[in-house]
Amino acid sequence: MLKQKIAILGATGQIGKNLFINFSKEENFEVFLFSRNEKKLEKILEQVKSKQNLSVRKYDELNKSQYDIIINCVGLSDPAVLKDHNKNILEITKMFDDVTLEYLKNNTKTKLINFSSGVIYGGEFNSPIKDTILINEKNQKNFDSKSPYTIAKINSEVRHRKLREFNIIDLRLFSFFSRFMNIESKFFLSEIILSIKEKKKFLTDKHEIYRDYIHPDDLSSFVKKCIYSKPLNDVFDLHSKQHISKFEILNFLKEKHDLHYEIIQDMKHPDYTDFKRKYYTDSNKTESLGFKPKYSSLDTILDELPYFLSD
Repeated sequence: MLKQKIAILGATGQIGKNLFINFSKEENFEVFLFSRNEKKLEKILEQVKSKQNLSVRKYDELNKSQYDIIINCVGLSDPAVLKDHNKNILEITKMFDDVTLEYLKNNTKTKLINFSSGVIYGGEFNSPIKDTILINEKNQKNFDSKSPYTIAKINSEVRHRKLREFNIIDLRLFSFFSRFMNIESKFFLSEIILSIKEKKKFLTDKHEIYRDYIHPDDLSSFVKKCIYSKPLNDVFDLHSKQHISKFEILNFLKEKHDLHYEIIQDMKHPDYTDFKRKYYTDSNKTESLGFKPKYSSLDTILDELPYFLSD
């Protein structure tokens, strides 16, 4: 089998790191890493055991080589950081979208795998997503949003669906947790982990919420299914084997890791936090590519949490 030449854009982010470290073990992959922070990327690579098939590239070198696959992981996800970058998130997303789409126009056999987000569905998610919906020019107005981050993802998907002649796969990620998560970020799990490490009480409200943390190995496995799939222009909602509730997580960590938490009746949330009650999908569209997740959200937490709590 010929080696697949894979370019990963945004290689220093949580998703990019997980993918290229997993792919570093694949004999059939040549992986080229792109990042705006080359020093940070080099530092990450120092910790990688096997990097024979990994190479670092600058963004201005992208068009100088032929790649079979481009994986676009560029983007912000931390709620607090997104709030501070509302003005330029549309510009950043479009800039890298332009870069990848221009590459496809000059290399028509290349497949683009682009990371999108479950937020494109909008609203408070009072019920899970039942079926994967393709967003295009005809139904775009039904997904109206005031969030620049959501608008950026919607605009990107609409552009991709217009280019039906190109191989473009959008992957909507709802929630993701791995050993490479920034512990200082303002995600639910990162704040809980800090509470455990600093032996501080975690404060929360009485409302139950549900999240779905796809395991890093399942994420990499599905991306590989996309890599080897037939030419495709489509979108998939990603999910784990089983979602999990807030209080399942809190009570599990209370028992296993001595987490102390307190329920505050009238707790005020930071203004960067959107309330999403059931933020996950029940869509099984990923099965059309022969994929079924092996790990539940709890499995993900069990496997990845020790990397933060070990001294």
